[in-house]
Amino acid sequence: MMAAPKSVVPVFAVGFCSLALFAAPLAAAPLSDTPDAAGDRGASRRVDQRFPVDGRAMVTLRNAQGRVVVKSWERSEVEVIAERASDGIEVDTAQHGNRIEVVTHLVQVGLTSPEMQANYEIHVPEETELEIRNDSGSVAVERVYSDISVDTVLSTVELSDVSGVLTVHTVDGSFVCVRCVGRIQFTSTSGGARFLQPTSQSLHAQTLSGQLFYDGPFRPNGSYVLKTASGEINVLMSEKDSVRLSAHSRKGSVENQVSLKPESHSLVPLGGVNSTGLVGTTGAGLARVELTSFSGKIRIHKRDDGSPRAQ
Repeated sequence: MMAAPKSVVPVFAVGFCSLALFAAPLAAAPLSDTPDAAGDRGASRRVDQRFPVDGRAMVTLRNAQGRVVVKSWERSEVEVIAERASDGIEVDTAQHGNRIEVVTHLVQVGLTSPEMQANYEIHVPEETELEIRNDSGSVAVERVYSDISVDTVLSTVELSDVSGVLTVHTVDGSFVCVRCVGRIQFTSTSGGARFLQPTSQSLHAQTLSGQLFYDGPFRPNGSYVLKTASGEINVLMSEKDSVRLSAHSRKGSVENQVSLKPESHSLVPLGGVNSTGLVGTTGAGLARVELTSFSGKIRIHKRDDGSPRAQ
């Protein structure tokens, strides 16, 4: 006598079960360690939301740890894509007019550092104001043309092809500014900064022990101030620049490769290797450049027009 055939559950039924899991409370649908359940967990940890805006938008982000990437696009909306590392954190979003707020917060205690990580990819209209707090990880912003503020403890920060009032504060995170336009301000405890081909009339960078590097034009009537306590300062200049330069290191040295016209009223000796300070001008001296270090070395490198840029 032939046995009755066993019932077969169609494969597509698994998809309907997954949809039911999202609709039902979590307590009613405990997760198992099966591959399908792991896939459901991964999908539930992803956030993908869009917010239409009318006019200039503002996006604020608060995150403890992870990677943050912000890029502009031509749409009149903000897209927020987030990936949570665990169920111990949540991503909350809210819209108030043209202001979009994004916050990562803990829902469990005792999480490990990897479990606290949330990675973001955000697309915004070109003229969007950004206010980002990301304690550790990295922050990268590209082609956004409005005011940008980044506050971090350990994150590396890179701004490229941006413009506006640019304010970056780190404790031990590094900063790279590539082709930045506008007013730039950087402060840090031990982080360093590199300014590569900026177009700015106001740049102020200050750190206790980090290194500072500048390679770019000096605009007429511009002000460029680089200060560090024990770090090193490197600046590339051309003798065709129009700069009034002052460089001082209390216990370090000042090395200069650029021919400067001395100022007759200056009491600081105009010198080269191992001097503690110098003041002089190139051209008409229309831009003001101040380099200050307490115990670090200051180097002014000569850059001939057409020569390769230092990296």
